[in-house]
Amino acid sequence: MGKQYRDEIAMVCHDMMKAAQSVGAVTNAEMREFEKDCFIEEPETTYKAGKSNKMENAATHASV
Repeated sequence: MGKQYRDEIAMVCHDMMKAAQSVGAVTNAEMREFEKDCFIEEPETTYKAGKSNKMENAATHASV
């Protein structure tokens, strides 16, 4: 799944910044920083969290 914008205004601003980046008015580093504010951060899925917990439990039991 692709990145999700915070709202419609963030989407429009991001498009304008991409245009500015394409002509060299915005650096790649500036664009990455700007994108942090444009997109919604997706929470860690329970599968990933569960997987890491299982690995920790296995390591604990293996060392006993």
